[in-house]
Amino acid sequence: MKRILVYLLVIIAFFIVGAIMANFVIMPMLVHRGREVIVPNVCNMSLENATKELEDRGLEGLVSERRYDQIIEQGYIIIQEPLPDEKVKSGRIIHLTVSLGPQVIKVPFLTGVNIDKGELILKKLGFKIEKIEYVNSDTITRGEIIRTIPEPDIELTKGDAIELIVSKGPILMMPDLTGKTQQDYEILLNKMGLILGEVKEVEGSGVKGSVIVQNPAPEEVVEPGDTVTLMVIK
Repeated sequence: MKRILVYLLVIIAFFIVGAIMANFVIMPMLVHRGREVIVPNVCNMSLENATKELEDRGLEGLVSERRYDQIIEQGYIIIQEPLPDEKVKSGRIIHLTVSLGPQVIKVPFLTGVNIDKGELILKKLGFKIEKIEYVNSDTITRGEIIRTIPEPDIELTKGDAIELIVSKGPILMMPDLTGKTQQDYEILLNKMGLILGEVKEVEGSGVKGSVIVQNPAPEEVVEPGDTVTLMVIK
């Protein structure tokens, strides 16, 4: 009889302890876990501070992506998911995208590259072309890049501007066409990239069709595409 009474007392004690545990430990944990919290805004915060801020709200920060960003400083939060001010259950994982800072890119070596191809290369790398300057060159073919500003191998960030210096070819001097006939002067002008404009026939002595007056004058500096007008003997 005494043994049965002991068993009953032990069972009652287990029930009492169980009720206390359920009431003061288990239930508060379940209630706390199930409660809703508002997601704080951790964008533009350092990863360390963002993680602490989330922990203080009963949330867990998880880095799901790291990527380059031209604006957000390295190690700071770019994006969070769920977004700020959303209501979520306590204990929810907040996915964080962390900045690697601006992407650093070296200026490529483009000397001798055609301007169209050079522009394409720079744009694919993420650079902006701020200015293109054309200058004469005896060594670099017309339409090819002479140099870049900044120089090759200089480290820039994506979106930075680059200036291009492009060749116009060698300085062209207008040849003396006096006395030349149509076949001769047309061949010469085509070779220099000059355009034959008005050809006016005038009275004069000499071979018919030969040049007596020209514009531009001999030894004048010209550019490919310039127009040449002539007076020839009628």
